[in-house]
Amino acid sequence: MRADMAGMDLDVAGAVALAREMGVSGWAAADLLTALRLGLVAGLAARTAPTDAGGSPHGG
Repeated sequence: MRADMAGMDLDVAGAVALAREMGVSGWAAADLLTALRLGLVAGLAARTAPTDAGGSPHGG
């Protein structure tokens, strides 16, 4: 299963497996997944935001 957030894919099954390996369960696991999703969205926004000089931070 994959959760699509703003054009980014999060491997939900992999994220849940990672949470289990870290010893996280219940609401803490849900919070971890939410933080991962928000991090993906924030990273995408930072990459595509124009800089003061125009263009994008990666030179595209």
